[in-house]
Order: sequence, then structure tokens, then C-alpha cells
Amino acid sequence: MAETGKAASDHQRIAESRMWHTLDPQTVDAMLAAGEEMRLEAGRFLFRAGNPYRKHIYIHLEGTLEQTAASGDHREAQPGDVIGLASYLDGDNYRSTAQALTDCRLLALAGATVQRLEQESPFFFEAINRALAARMRKARQVRETVRGTLARPVRQFMISGLPCCRRQDTIAQASRLLAERDVGSLGLLDDSGRLIGLITPMTLLLALASEQTVPSDALESVTADEALAVTPDTPLWQVEEIFRRHRVKDVAVVDSQEAPVGIMSETAMIQALSHPPQTLDSEIRDAPDVDTLVRLRRKIPIAAGAVHASHRSVGTAVRALTEMHLALQHRLVELILSAMDREGLGRPPARFAVIVMGSGGRGEMLLRPDQDNGLIIDDRVTEAGMEWFREFSERLNPGLDEIGYRLCPGNVMARNPEYRCTLGEWQAKLSRLVDNPGRKEARAANIVLDFATLYGDDTLTARLRGHLNRRLEDGSGKMLFRMMVSDDAKISQPLGFFNRLVTTPHKGSQVIDLKRTGLRIIVDAMRVFALREGISRCKTMERIAALRRLGVFDADFSESMRIAFEELQDLLFTHQLDQVERGETPDPLVRMERLSSHDKERLRVSLRACRRMRERLQYAFGVVMS
Repeated sequence: MAETGKAASDHQRIAESRMWHTLDPQTVDAMLAAGEEMRLEAGRFLFRAGNPYRKHIYIHLEGTLEQTAASGDHREAQPGDVIGLASYLDGDNYRSTAQALTDCRLLALAGATVQRLEQESPFFFEAINRALAARMRKARQVRETVRGTLARPVRQFMISGLPCCRRQDTIAQASRLLAERDVGSLGLLDDSGRLIGLITPMTLLLALASEQTVPSDALESVTADEALAVTPDTPLWQVEEIFRRHRVKDVAVVDSQEAPVGIMSETAMIQALSHPPQTLDSEIRDAPDVDTLVRLRRKIPIAAGAVHASHRSVGTAVRALTEMHLALQHRLVELILSAMDREGLGRPPARFAVIVMGSGGRGEMLLRPDQDNGLIIDDRVTEAGMEWFREFSERLNPGLDEIGYRLCPGNVMARNPEYRCTLGEWQAKLSRLVDNPGRKEARAANIVLDFATLYGDDTLTARLRGHLNRRLEDGSGKMLFRMMVSDDAKISQPLGFFNRLVTTPHKGSQVIDLKRTGLRIIVDAMRVFALREGISRCKTMERIAALRRLGVFDADFSESMRIAFEELQDLLFTHQLDQVERGETPDPLVRMERLSSHDKERLRVSLRACRRMRERLQYAFGVVMS
């Protein structure tokens, strides 16, 4: 009984520690079963700096153990802390000294066991890397130049949706699925839906080349690739380390039940790190005051136009444009926080996140976006703390307006108490939206549900997104989706008989509102389908790709939507650049007399694709389009 009680206590010590708190109970049990208990008397050394690595790591369980770094800094180990991790990772001599100040009890885990647990449990793997991250932030200052991207979580870059198969499926079925979904990897699941491997074209080719299998054989006869997996919260640099250490091209992303939710490919990593030219980057980051931000805001169209001219890719240009917009807004938040602190109001009294919604949340801002934003505040905030955030919001929205981001006509802004809430209040708000949507709320949902972190604690945003996805599971969002689609159903498309363009008179010109009658149809449709399928990404192009991979759209339909979105976005972006050169205020109303015959044909064909999208919505959600 005493041994049973001690084991339970050790399980609790590990499970509640900062290092291992994300582990599932089964992994903690596996650690305890695989490890060997060792005792260290007071005054004895576990190891000294310079001692050879003993091919073990040690988990502190009881007693007072002090570590002394090479710098001379002392640190007292807490229950659950890992001792000797750096030597495990690089196989080198110990770099610190560990000494028991009182009698101590530790769990020794062999390096081979740690490697096995890393492969079997993504949460164990993440815990090891999380501990490493804390040391790397101190020891490797070179990362400071790129930490902005590499420190961001995988969920912001992963490819949502991983097509999967099971061991009883055949090689031929897996081969067809790879081709139909146009993917490089399939997840291989066990009977409980947990990821146990990856199937690639090379996997199948090697199996068939061995002449020991035939296409009709089950996948259980194939040696699947190892499924190195991370969770959506894993920082990007850890995935980079996996690519480097294991020489793989794909890393699976799994949820808390080890079910696949996406994949992080080497290509996606390259795209994440290959930033387009941003000539205003350093100027924005170093801007000392609001006046400087106003001046820089006026330079954005010129910088964005230069990117467009050099890349001839609207996607690259819009990405650069969005990042400059968001960098300006981020810098304004920093200036407001500094000013409030100088004025004696102090620093933020609780964890919080400034979120951007709409085109900002999707990363699709053009030349004259207004502001759609809100605040997510930690639930433990006090009344006085909420008053602090009210004052912050009253400075934020007018400040954004001053530097060139118009106040939202629908009042979707942080200074509106409806959009300045604690996490719990936000979660309750979204639950009501799903359970009992009204027309007004459904209309706002087409803005609010595309949200991303601008500044602050991204985990709050991630928890809100996770809550929304859970509430929409099992068809719970049918009424909301139908009402969101109904809101767009009233939009009349600018296509007449024989698909001729139908224009509207405006200030002496014949115009078409590209945003309302074109881009919005595709953007809103992809949002509804993505929410229905549990896809967390907000960018329209990423939603199209994810829906294709999940089999919601076939290849032809997906390609037509992708091309239509790019063409409409390019036409609108080019139109707004032309307006800036003419000294006009950018708007979404494209003047027909300024379009070439080729551009008019691009517009007409793209709007036909939008019509197909409306037909698809009508079929999927039972809403009659006008």
C-alpha cells in the first residue's frame, strides 16, 4: 500500500509540474514504469560541470537539489524539473553542477527511453522542447532576429485537414486517395483514431517494389513512415529542429487525443520564413510617436505597389500590405501602453489579446481597410482591471483612426463593451451565437468569426477558436450557417443574360462593386464551409486548399475558386493603386472605362465562378439565392 501511495504521489508531482502539466495520464504512467528511482544523499553531487554525459536525464521528485550554471547562477530544482536535458539533446558533457542540499529522490530515464517517449507522445515531445526553449532564449541571442516568425505557433502555418486511412484499407485505396486529394502524405490511424504513421507515395512504391505485396493487400502489410507529431501550440522553430534532426519533409499536427488535425510541410515552413520585401519594417518598428505612424501609413501604398510590380503576384503583394498594416497597428498598441505607464496608469493588469477581425483576421487587407477589433481579457481580471482596459480601448480606436484606419461603421471595436470581454464572456457570446443566432448576429458573424491576434497573449485567442470549433461540432451550427448564407443571398450579382456585366451608375461612371458582389461571395462561402468542417485557418486561399484536401470540393471546383479569388483580388488591388496615383480615395468600385477588354473578360469569368459558388451554397445549405 505504501508503494502504491508513493507511486500515486509521484504521478501527481509530475502531472502538476510546469514541465509536464500537458501530459496525459498514460504517458506519465509510462515514464514512471520505464524510469528507475534513485536516491541522492545530502551533500552528494549528481554530476559536476565537465563530467561525461551518462546517457540519462533525471526528473526531480523530492528534496532540495541545487543546480549551478557555468555563469555561477544558482537555481533550486522544483518537483518535476528535468536535470541534464542539454546533455541529452547534444550528447555532450554536463555544463552545470547538480548537488543535493538535502536527501533527494529522483527518477532516472535512459536516453533511449526518452527518445521512445518523444516518438510515441507528441505532448512528451513538446514538453521536452518547451524546456529547451527556455534555455535557448537565454543562450542563443541569434534567434532574436527571426523570433517573430519562429516563435509563432504551428497552428498559424499548418495545412489544416489531413486525409487519413486505416490499416485495413488497401494499398490501391491509399494510392487513389493520395491522387484524388492531391496530397503528399496520408495519416495512418489505429482503431481508436490515433495517428500511428504516415503513408506517402514512396511508402507505397517501396512496398510494391519489394514484390512481397500487391495493390489489393491491406496497409497493415506496409511499413509506414514514422509519424513525428506536434500539437497546434508548438512553436515553429521546434518544427524546424525536427526537419533538421530527423530529415523529414512532413510533420503531423495532432490534438489532445492524438487525432490528426493537419500537417506542417517543409514547403509550408519555407513559405512561412520567406518574407516578401517590406521596406517599412524597420521604420515602423522604431517609430517613436503617432505622428511618425501617420507619415508611414501614407507610404504604405507606394511600398505595396513596389512589391506588386516586382513580384507580379497579388497574393505576395496583399500579404506584404497586410503585414505593414498590422505592424503599424501593433506599434500603436506599444506606444499606447508606454504612454499609459508613463502617466501612472501602470502596465496591463491581466493577460489580454488585442484581436483583429474581418480582412485583418484573414490577412487580406487592401489599401483602405477600416478597423474591426476587440479585446480578449483573462477571466481573473478585477473590476479595476476592466476599467484599465476600458481606458486602453478609448485610446486604441481613436488612435487607429488618427493614423488612417477608419472607425468601424458597425462599431465592431474594442471600445464597444460588446467586443471588450473576458475569455469566458467571449465563449458565452459565441455559444449563444451558435445556439440561437439572430439575423443581426449572423451578419456580424461574417466579420467577427475571422479573428487573429494582433498583440498580446495568443493562447487566449487560440482557446476562443478552440471553443468555437467545439461548439460547431456534430452539426450544431446548421442554423447559424444557414443565416450567414442567407445574409449573402440578397446580394445581386452583376451578371445579366449571356453573362454580360451589369453595372451601376456612380459619379458619372459605370461601376461594379468588386468587394460586395465578387470577393465577398467567395470569402463568405469559404468561411461557412471551413467552420462547418472545423478548419481553424482564416485566410481564404488556405480555406480553399483545406476544403479540397478534405474532399469537400473536387479539384476542378477548388481550382476555379482559387483562380476567381486571385483574379478579383488582383483587379481590386490594381484599381486601388491606380486611384492612389490619381489622388483619389481608394474604394471597391471598379470603373468600367478604366478596364481593358482583357480585364473585363477576367472580371466576367471570375463572376461566373462566383455564381457557381452561390449554386453550391444553395445546394449545401438550402438557401435560395437572388
